[in-house]
Amino acid sequence: MARPSSNRHKKDRQRKQRAASVAHSVFRRGDLIPSLTIQRLGINGEGVAYYKKHVVFVEGALPEEVVTARITEVEPSFARAEVVRIKQPSPHRVEPVCSVYEQCGGCQLQHMDTEGQLKGKEEMVRQAFEKYVSAFDPRSSDSPPLPLRPIAGMDDPWHYRNKAQLQVGTDAEGKVITGLYAKNSHRLIDLSSCPVQHPRTNEMIQVTRDVLHQLHIPIYDERKRSGVVRTIVARIGIETEESQLVLVTATDRIPRQKELLTELRYRLPYVNSIVQNVNPHKTSLIFGDETRVLWGKETIEERLGKLEFSLSPRSFFQLNPVQTVKLYDYVKEAAALTGREKVVDAYCGVGTIGLWLASDAAEFAALKRFRRRWKTHGKMRSETVLIMSVFMSAAQRICCRAG
Repeated sequence: MARPSSNRHKKDRQRKQRAASVAHSVFRRGDLIPSLTIQRLGINGEGVAYYKKHVVFVEGALPEEVVTARITEVEPSFARAEVVRIKQPSPHRVEPVCSVYEQCGGCQLQHMDTEGQLKGKEEMVRQAFEKYVSAFDPRSSDSPPLPLRPIAGMDDPWHYRNKAQLQVGTDAEGKVITGLYAKNSHRLIDLSSCPVQHPRTNEMIQVTRDVLHQLHIPIYDERKRSGVVRTIVARIGIETEESQLVLVTATDRIPRQKELLTELRYRLPYVNSIVQNVNPHKTSLIFGDETRVLWGKETIEERLGKLEFSLSPRSFFQLNPVQTVKLYDYVKEAAALTGREKVVDAYCGVGTIGLWLASDAAEFAALKRFRRRWKTHGKMRSETVLIMSVFMSAAQRICCRAG
């Protein structure tokens, strides 16, 4: 006698097979759809349209646009397509600021103005509530309207990111380049300057790249698994202006290290910390387990409001401090604490949200899980460690040393 779970899995497979059959009867890869009207934004910034009752995700298309599209991928429940021609452009379509926007893949909506982006993201939140919270189902006549407030955007949505993390490679002429991988590839796109990064992090990356090239320090080759420098990470404290430079290497030793540090300190006099992180593994993870200070401080300081933080190279911190303050103020307003509550910040990272609320609570607990690794008898071992730290409401400082 078949078990209920086996029957359920069999029915799921049959349903997926039927859906796939229907989708492939409607679409074929390479098919040209003469006219698609884009209804809304998808969660990855793509345009969402419907063709013969099937969802089509159209890369680069915006809501309200009418496009001619070519099918690039067919899945059981949807298809993907690329824009061939924009027949009717959106009033929110703009020219991207970044010269490599379409190749880089780091940003998804630079071809849409800020007003359109906020409107599209607000609609995503609205649809999520209407889909997953039955009380706000628009199909029910008894459902109240969703009390959704407008999204609070930035006054200047550029040059805000406090941390840059770029891969290092070489171009066809052997020149050192830094950048991000093109979407769905390992082709490195050179980013000489990123318009969403803080000017200081851009400069730190550029100077380090040039010094590596000047000193002929070997760049890591992922295919050959040879070379030294894999990644450059630059971070700045927006409020304190302290900055940290991290070289992620595949080897313990950096050739010409003394000359490298001398040149970096001369060209980047404002840097407070230069650190090496060693990651010898074949992995997509940026950081390895070992971090060592090459020069300067182990951490840099940053402030959010009245809170002060010490940030190590591997610690997570919100990338947009300006919007972080707005967000946390909204959280504080919604929490409406009276001073009697206990606040638990689960998976807290540095603990910024919980600490933001701590002054209005009786007690604040920060919960963090991390993977601890060590070597014994020549073998690497690891375990998951759960840490709980309890602070009273007067806590105004936390030091995160994840490195």
